[in-house]
Amino acid sequence: MNSIKIFLAAALIIAGAACKTQKDVLIEPQKDLAGTWRISRVTRNAADITEWVDSSGFRLVLNDDNSYTLGENKLPFLVGAAGNWQADDPQYPYHLSFVPANAQDSVSGSITTPVIKGNRSLNITLSPGCNKNTYVYTLEKMQ
Repeated sequence: MNSIKIFLAAALIIAGAACKTQKDVLIEPQKDLAGTWRISRVTRNAADITEWVDSSGFRLVLNDDNSYTLGENKLPFLVGAAGNWQADDPQYPYHLSFVPANAQDSVSGSITTPVIKGNRSLNITLSPGCNKNTYVYTLEKMQ
């Protein structure tokens, strides 16, 4: 009978230790969106149209102070002038908002931040003009 009590006590201790949660084990890091981004892929309504789009001069520069600038190639984008940007969540951003310097209202696009070939990329989904056309710009950070 004593050995059963010892076994049950040991089993309870082991089970209790196994159920303890460890804090901060899997903390998602904040996404570093600041930097100079260039387009590496463009899709329209899920069809790859990269080869027909001249994105060579397009640059999106997201600064640490939450200001942004655009390069000289004026592809259809959420905004057309420099201003300020903000992500909705630093760890799990789903929307990127832009407020051009000459405007008061923000314009937002849906984003994802997958890692491609070991580097963070930025996918921005937008519908400039006609809402029947959805574009996804895949941007890579320039080194």
